[in-house]
Amino acid sequence: MKSIRIKILTGYLVVILILSAVAVWGIYNFQSLAGAINEIMVENYRSIKASENMVESLERQDSALLLLLRGPTEKGQEIFRRNEKEFYTSLARAEDNITIEGEADILLSIDEKYYKFITSFDSFYYGSESEKWQVYNQTLLPLFIEIKEDIRNLRELNREAMVKAQENANAQANQAMISTALVSIAAVIFVLLIGFYLTRQIISPINELKIGIKKVADRNFQQKVKVDSEDEIGQLADSFNDMINKLQEYEKINIKKLVIEKEKSEAIVNNVSGPIIVTDKDNFIVLLNQAARDLFSITKEDLNKHFLEIIPNEQLFEFVQNPEATEDKVIAVDDKDKRFHYKVSTNQITEEDEDYQFTVTLLEDVTRLKEIDNMKSEFVSTVSHEFRTPLTSMNMSLNMVLSGDTGDLNEEQEELLAAAYEDVERLTDLVNDLLDLSKIESGKIEMDFEKTDIKHVITKTVKPFQKQADDNNIKIDLEELEDNLFARADANKISWVISNLVGNALRYSPSGSEIKIGADIKGQKILVYVEDNGSGIPKEYQNKIFDKFVRAGNDLDDSGGTGLGLAISKEIINAHHGRIWLESEEGKGSKFTFYLPRYGY
Repeated sequence: MKSIRIKILTGYLVVILILSAVAVWGIYNFQSLAGAINEIMVENYRSIKASENMVESLERQDSALLLLLRGPTEKGQEIFRRNEKEFYTSLARAEDNITIEGEADILLSIDEKYYKFITSFDSFYYGSESEKWQVYNQTLLPLFIEIKEDIRNLRELNREAMVKAQENANAQANQAMISTALVSIAAVIFVLLIGFYLTRQIISPINELKIGIKKVADRNFQQKVKVDSEDEIGQLADSFNDMINKLQEYEKINIKKLVIEKEKSEAIVNNVSGPIIVTDKDNFIVLLNQAARDLFSITKEDLNKHFLEIIPNEQLFEFVQNPEATEDKVIAVDDKDKRFHYKVSTNQITEEDEDYQFTVTLLEDVTRLKEIDNMKSEFVSTVSHEFRTPLTSMNMSLNMVLSGDTGDLNEEQEELLAAAYEDVERLTDLVNDLLDLSKIESGKIEMDFEKTDIKHVITKTVKPFQKQADDNNIKIDLEELEDNLFARADANKISWVISNLVGNALRYSPSGSEIKIGADIKGQKILVYVEDNGSGIPKEYQNKIFDKFVRAGNDLDDSGGTGLGLAISKEIINAHHGRIWLESEEGKGSKFTFYLPRYGY
């Protein structure tokens, strides 16, 4: 018994033998009980069933006699003869199942009386009305009563036999229960004794080993275990003691290095000027530098809590959750009556097996750049306003000249003036876009927020593009939309965004391609997307595609527009407290998606 395996197998063998003995004893008792039950259910049940069938047939024949007494009818005779056959069939079954003393005499009496009953039917059937009544009252009815009484005696005889058989079965069942219970109790006691012995032989050294492991877990590397056993647990204890010796050596060598590396890492993080936030895969903050603590007024005691518990900034939290998002990540933070702007950079840290571990978020102060951008926007707005009046005058003048209101033009003059008129139109569109963008950025543009049916907005906006798509052999697939797509939005502004996205998709989609447009409900948000399978956007342009005057590398011709459409779209979505982003792969198409807050949330 020097092996745990032998100990366990021996215990299992003993238990199997005991269980087998109990099972054999139980089978024997069940077979005996089954024989007793069979005696009750099979032997006597047939006679009782036959008795019931005979009574039923006899009563139907009596009903047929009463029917014939009311007047001659073929139906009464047919009922009488049919039940005669059924009675004899049931009587034959009872005679084939004679198992009780006295049962044969009763059946013989029934047979004789029923024969008289049947032979009396002819004189009844062919007699006059008065003779029928006389035969029925004096012969048939008394025989009917006597036969039913005999059948009742037959049934009572079988019932008494079933009671006796049941008592016998109950006695056998009680005896089987008592004997089985005694055998089972003895088996359980014996198995418990065997199990207690084997358990003590196995668990005792394991407990010693567990105590030693717990002390090692508490960093007590001086504790060794003593197990007087030559089985696998004893071998494990020897290996454990060897491990303790190596851990003692390892702790002495490496603990100083770990402390130095930890202090070095914290010093590097704290010396970075921008705020740094490190979160784990459950979005709990595990590390902050001093700049982040100062910015968000966080103490060291706040670490190891969920991000939103410490920093209640949902926009920043969304950037942390989506580190691969391609749009510009800029947040505004109010501190000491002044608004600061930070550019957010996020990066996921993974192990060699690409298992996600941490997310590092770096905030870069771009407040000065934001102020310069605002100054630039104000300058552009002022210049655009100054351009608008002369451009309008030039547009009207050129239109009048080209229309011939000032006289006829030769072909060369008309060509030059048409080119000038086209450039003025483009400048006018550019000025209008710049003014719209300036108003949105400054918050001066009016937004009519109300309950808006996004399904209706999408359907209405996409409809005018159908002819252009058909002309270019492009399929617009407007996916089936739900009926409860209600958002808190300015319908006209959202229609402008969708129109710009669909127009861009049509511009860059080849003939024979498809554009998918749809919307879904995601929690408290409504997502709208426009997806094409055109040329796609080069990766180097994806991070700045929503900037002003930016056009992708394959969009540098004059037909590409002003480069302000996506910038305006982004500002409109931001004004709705939403977000717009891009997913694209060069050569495989692009997908623009934006979300809006649902109405009532």
